Amino acid sequence: MSSNGSAGPYEPKYKDPLSRVDNFYIIESTLREGEQFANAFFTTEKKIEIAKALDDFGVDYIELTSPAASEQSRLDCEAICKLGLKAKILTHVRCHMDDAKMAIATGVDGLDVVIGTSSFLREFSLGKDMDAITQQAIEVVSYIKSQGVEVRFSSEDSSRSDLVDLLNIYKSVDKIGVNRVGIADTVGCANPRQVYELVKTLRGVVNCDIETHFS
Repeated sequence: MSSNGSAGPYEPKYKDPLSRVDNFYIIESTLREGEQFANAFFTTEKKIEIAKALDDFGVDYIELTSPAASEQSRLDCEAICKLGLKAKILTHVRCHMDDAKMAIATGVDGLDVVIGTSSFLREFSLGKDMDAITQQAIEVVSYIKSQGVEVRFSSEDSSRSDLVDLLNIYKSVDKIGVNRVGIADTVGCANPRQVYELVKTLRGVVNCDIETHFS
């Protein structure tokens, strides 16, 4: 909106009834994505410094590397959880029960769980069909919910996944109370229109929040 309350020049003339653009949260992933860059290395002290700075800035969520990645990652996750920040602390884990249990034990506020859904990942990484993947997702998400922490379920390589497969697995986890579902353009192949159509379609079939991730 412009300063006088009228619509700005780049805003749509008519409001999309499915839009929730006025109600969003910032999930900051420097302490996960940032660690994946070549030659990147954060000491525990530096991670704490970054987490405090992000909290002062006012982000809603701070996402950390999976505790299952290394013993140091697990210890760092515990240390940041003990800081008493205003921001909620999340960690990004595989959709696997062992990862979920380890992450919950660190004291995080929520888990971001991910599993591949594209035909490429199912064939060459997971070796599972969509029925098996959906059942695994339901079991892991149900366990996390039973422990009283937030959970986001994300499909890896969403942009190259079959739309029917995506909608079915998202609806399945939505029914059991997932807080958010995530769309990930893992390899950076989606164009803006494709993203718009996917989010709009998904908004029509799930009640939970929707999270997006772009490469």
